[in-house]
Amino acid sequence: MSLENELRELEEKGWAAISVGNGDFYRGLVTDRTVCVEPDGLQTGHELADDIDANKAPFDDYTLDDVKVLPLGGESALITYRATVRLSEADFSFQLYMTSVYERGEGGWKLLFHQQTPVKQEG
Repeated sequence: MSLENELRELEEKGWAAISVGNGDFYRGLVTDRTVCVEPDGLQTGHELADDIDANKAPFDDYTLDDVKVLPLGGESALITYRATVRLSEADFSFQLYMTSVYERGEGGWKLLFHQQTPVKQEG
């Protein structure tokens, strides 16, 4: 499996976990060093997992577009893309630019850094 496919699969699994409020997926992916930069501030990977458990507004569907992967040397890589998230019940969708940095070790890929940037809505 290519590096791009591996990291895209991890991101897809993460979105699937978020959609059902499954923070355990991220507990297995984050480390004590993981940093997340989100529109409402900074948090650790463990705080991210707790937030996912508390998710009270799961979404119905998502797509990942414009996926790009950049090897960073050794066993590290960055993946970036635009996510479109849809909430059918509220007839609402939004987009985010996403960036994640992963490092592969004995236990597989680990999430070291994650950033979400809302896409400015036109109109």
